[in-house]
Amino acid sequence: MKLFGRELTGFAKTLVVLVAVLLVSAGLCGLQMTFANTIYNDRSGLLMFAGLLELAAMILSAVGIVLLMILWGARALYRLGKKQTDDEN
Repeated sequence: MKLFGRELTGFAKTLVVLVAVLLVSAGLCGLQMTFANTIYNDRSGLLMFAGLLELAAMILSAVGIVLLMILWGARALYRLGKKQTDDEN
């Protein structure tokens, strides 16, 4: 059985992991809001801590995705420029 992601390397694999973290964090945030409406008074400290962890994961993964896309594009442009200069020589 072939698992998805085994053939990915480098930027692509990192992007898949960051997007997965972002989606799971967003889903847990929605789930937490559902529970916060029903049991808010009993476990408010725990829910606040979990919410802060989810928010941190979402922010860090979103920033990581943006930086990764910038680096990936810069690398592609660098390789394209290097290939063109090699062809001229």
